[in-house]
Amino acid sequence: MAETASILSPDRTVLLPDLGAGCSLADSITADALRVWKEKHPGAVVVMYVNTTAEVKAETDYCCTSSNAVGMVEHILREHGDDTEILFGPDMWLGAYVERVTGRRMHV
Repeated sequence: MAETASILSPDRTVLLPDLGAGCSLADSITADALRVWKEKHPGAVVVMYVNTTAEVKAETDYCCTSSNAVGMVEHILREHGDDTEILFGPDMWLGAYVERVTGRRMHV
């Protein structure tokens, strides 16, 4: 999250009290892995949870939070069509929740 904060506010100082701090969600997908996933699903819309690296976000069509994930998927379906293939990650629990609420299967 410090990386994202720094990108969004380049003129601000971002304090990271523990340089060894990490995020298991961000560690669970790399940009290379996402590129491979996208190659297996050409034309799919990619939705990634905000807890990913900047490199992963650069490969992403939509970046969501837990509070807007359902609305974002509903928006994608409205804008791109109900048959749109969606790659959702890296949070499988959030992805399962979005699937349950929207009634729409995704690749999670």
